[in-house]
Amino acid sequence: MTEAPFSLDAVGDRRRADALDAPPRIDLVAHIRAAGRHGHIGFALGPEMWRLNRGNGKLTPAEYYYYRLYDEKYDAAEKSRFIGKHAQHAMHAACNDPGWFAAAHDKLLFDAILRGNDLPCPKIVALYDTAGRKTAGRCVGDAAALEGYLSDPANFPVFAKPLDGMYSIGVLDMVEYDGANVRLGIDAKFSVSNVVQYISDFGRAGYLFQDRLRPHPDLVAAFGPTLSSVRVLILLGPSGPITKSAVSKIPLARNMADNFWRTGNMLAAVNLESGVLGAAVSGVGEARQAHQDHPETGVRIEGLSLPQWLPTMELCKAAARAFPGIRTQSWDVAITDQGPVLMELNFGGDLNLHQIAHGKGMLDEIYAEHLRRCGYKLKSTV
Repeated sequence: MTEAPFSLDAVGDRRRADALDAPPRIDLVAHIRAAGRHGHIGFALGPEMWRLNRGNGKLTPAEYYYYRLYDEKYDAAEKSRFIGKHAQHAMHAACNDPGWFAAAHDKLLFDAILRGNDLPCPKIVALYDTAGRKTAGRCVGDAAALEGYLSDPANFPVFAKPLDGMYSIGVLDMVEYDGANVRLGIDAKFSVSNVVQYISDFGRAGYLFQDRLRPHPDLVAAFGPTLSSVRVLILLGPSGPITKSAVSKIPLARNMADNFWRTGNMLAAVNLESGVLGAAVSGVGEARQAHQDHPETGVRIEGLSLPQWLPTMELCKAAARAFPGIRTQSWDVAITDQGPVLMELNFGGDLNLHQIAHGKGMLDEIYAEHLRRCGYKLKSTV
């Protein structure tokens, strides 16, 4: 089936954001058949799914198949460590002060905190906000002014993102204005009026325009020109930040960003000490595929050492201390040609990425102790 071309669809993108925030939906019939090929016929998996749904991970039947927990490589204890979306939301609520939510979710406030702590982040060159908020860059207050900004070739290249965006939905990697259209990094072209309409419709809280960052040369050679990042899970406790897990988000050139939901993008587990990658994986459930090599560049992913790994880890730990009310932190860090740059902080974050990339559940004793320390009640000893 041919993938639909990229379009500026604000309504569809809002629906996508809602879907990504909920437990995954999959073709249960197809996955039941896939489980049957592993010898699990009919309702044989029902008792196990019921037990996992009632356990600490609160996995739905769809999540059971999403992680392919019918695979013989998982024993009962390993399956019980996988955490579903419902449980993740409850765990994040217990661990994080809601008063700090905006510090992570509002990108203008997030930028101010990073800069106040002298931490590297993308430079803001413009802000579109009809409510009158200001920033050090150019401030654009209405659609007409935005059209003027996007009609000036001197303002390109630029990377735009909604102030309250998640999952990279709504981001626009804009390379140039050619006098008639805005050209995106994926080679799609749109009229300025269409881009303005999309930004106005989707970015109800406003839009940031930032410097378009370039990946480290080693990563361009390995992954292609699309900026990639590392997702790092930090647990903040009384003794300071603990780096719990890291995942490399590996994009295809045809995609605007490196998020895993974009077709063809991959994840690879990262060794925390060395920065060496495991084999990459794309897709979920029965569609999951392992990749030793990048399908576009041909470069071997498994065994690849990420550049500037130790400075990247030190940066994450330094940044974690600037957000003491968020005790479960998920950072996106881009390793650029200018060094590691903090892109985003998630208020808890999506543990699915780690569970898919590492092929194991996150609810080990380290994470369980973190939850207990934050007051979250687990049903049994992990």
